[in-house]
Amino acid sequence: MPTILKIPFDKCIVDKERRGAALAPDQIQKEAENFFLTEDGNDWRPGVKWVDVPIAEEFEKTAENIKKAFAEHSKDIIVSLGGDNSISYSLMDAFAEVHKDKKAGVLYFDAHFDAQDNFTPATHEDVLSGTIGRVWCAHDVLVVGVRNYTKEELEFVKTWSLPNIKAKEFNSDKENSLKKIEKFCKGLDVIYFMLDIDVIDPSFAPGTGWPEPLGLHPQDVLDIILRFKDKIKILDIVEVSPPRDINHITSRLAAKILVEYLKT
Repeated sequence: MPTILKIPFDKCIVDKERRGAALAPDQIQKEAENFFLTEDGNDWRPGVKWVDVPIAEEFEKTAENIKKAFAEHSKDIIVSLGGDNSISYSLMDAFAEVHKDKKAGVLYFDAHFDAQDNFTPATHEDVLSGTIGRVWCAHDVLVVGVRNYTKEELEFVKTWSLPNIKAKEFNSDKENSLKKIEKFCKGLDVIYFMLDIDVIDPSFAPGTGWPEPLGLHPQDVLDIILRFKDKIKILDIVEVSPPRDINHITSRLAAKILVEYLKT
């Protein structure tokens, strides 16, 4: 049974002028309701539960609520809708705990390495640096689509030997990149798929806090999600920002990915 966790939290975006992702869960749900059937002609809506995760003033309390919501629905097919990328910190922690007896891994699709600092709890800029070494081993994470980073983040990647496929590599050699993703996923029992919408080229997804040019094509991202659907136990969609969007095309794209993922 599919469960969609709506997590309207964006207070961990340090630059307040770039906030707006808290409005995304409601907007994505609204856009999803306009997709009556999947492209295969199936109705995706029967049995789908929409769950509002309580947001508190303190991030620590919100983090507890996120973990509790995941644990309660961990036997379901889960889609989480953020919110900023900081919510992934709590979800990845909860996912690792629930699946500690399985071979678990993370497909981390993002335009950034999210390893700027090492705050705990993490901001949207520190998700990987906050979890790798504490929650996840670096070799259990594959970052795909990065194309803007700092020297500090490159040092982090080097220190931890973090597996990654940068956007330039993926776009110029898609076949070999897909083989690397296939090899990474082959030995896993369960997958956490983190989709920061900014991994997609801003010509398709302008509504995000940090749009980066020369990103991935949305069809490529969806194809990878569907290819490993049987192993994916959570699809975590973050950083959609309706106030920065154009005619809601980014929210609608997120909704389309959600709908096609949930098709039977």
